[in-house]
Amino acid sequence: MKIAIIGAGSSYTPELISGLLDVSSQIDLQEVWMHDINERKLRIMYGFCQRLVKGRFKLFETKDFVEAVRESNYVVFQFRPGGLKARKLDEEIPIKYGLIGQETTGVGGFAAALRAFPILERYLDSVARHSEAIVINFTNPSGHVTEFVLNYLGFERFIGLCNVPINFLNHLAKLLSCRIEDLFVKYYGLNHLSFVEKVWLNNEDVTERVFQTISQHEDSEFPGWLIASLKLLMNPYLRYYVSTQYMFKKICEEGTRAEKVIQIEDQLFKKYETENEIPQELSQRGGSLYSTAAARLIKDLTLSNNSVHIVNTRNHGAIDNLPGDYVLELACLTKAGKVLPITVNGADPFAVGLIHTIKMYERLTIEAYLRKSKATAIKALLLHPLGPRSHNVRELLEEICQANREYFELL
Repeated sequence: MKIAIIGAGSSYTPELISGLLDVSSQIDLQEVWMHDINERKLRIMYGFCQRLVKGRFKLFETKDFVEAVRESNYVVFQFRPGGLKARKLDEEIPIKYGLIGQETTGVGGFAAALRAFPILERYLDSVARHSEAIVINFTNPSGHVTEFVLNYLGFERFIGLCNVPINFLNHLAKLLSCRIEDLFVKYYGLNHLSFVEKVWLNNEDVTERVFQTISQHEDSEFPGWLIASLKLLMNPYLRYYVSTQYMFKKICEEGTRAEKVIQIEDQLFKKYETENEIPQELSQRGGSLYSTAAARLIKDLTLSNNSVHIVNTRNHGAIDNLPGDYVLELACLTKAGKVLPITVNGADPFAVGLIHTIKMYERLTIEAYLRKSKATAIKALLLHPLGPRSHNVRELLEEICQANREYFELL
């Protein structure tokens, strides 16, 4: 088997390589090809990962995208369009307009998506021409990207992945003193806008027990009374929606996450140049259990073993009160190299309302890109609950377009 990692200069790559080492014998992994446009980071990361792998499979580095993906079985997208410099702008520009700056949600996610779309078009054209690979996507905003690829580009061998669901399950398992494998959850929504409505432990409904336990914890972002009222466990990113003013104040006081990540990355790459083990600082970078989610998905797709994974794919009737073509984050079975959504009936009305709104925002953003239309982009921004209003939307959009003019153009 051959796996290609696109964006292999990422500081997350050692985690992914570690995860692949865990499953390498089960999937007969022979080659991993590492590609990145940042030559310095790729060189450092390749040397470090060579020391991790110790010859258990062959590792290659290449600046040639086609060479990386040619005849691959899986391609992992983890590239960051514009790098951390662009992320910093995504977080800083909205703050000037009194809005939350976040890399995947709201105005920041809007800019990140528009940067990603043209790169995805080029990359997926090459993947389609040179392999039969399944693409596992971590590039953010992952759900928005998957909507674009499946419903607008029509590239079907594409699965959106995030580390939030596996961390959600890990948290529940600790809460209930059980294994993740003993749990099944009614989980649905969009990437970074998802909900858990029901929890079963070894076929026993333990939902009330979970809600009672969680609602007793003090949390300024998700207060207990809110959990008790909604009867929904919420993705951590929903704190930006339900505690908007609090989160805006917190970001202004503590600084943007991008600033902290840039400092962590500098420390990590200094260690990657000389060390042989994954540095402790990687735990501060975020993305915990990322490698576990990716490696397990690749293993279970390969073995076609009906394991359950929470991924981004088309609804196909799994949530019966949401359209079948919506790309949602859902529990799916792995079978015959595909992910098959598990039917869990309808979603809660509160969740449905938010999902419809953000899905329409996603689609308007995609149409703005395809039409190169500022008018459509304004519709998208005005629709988003964390977006601007009429008094500043044009100025904000102009600043975003100027900051990203090398990546996309709106007229």
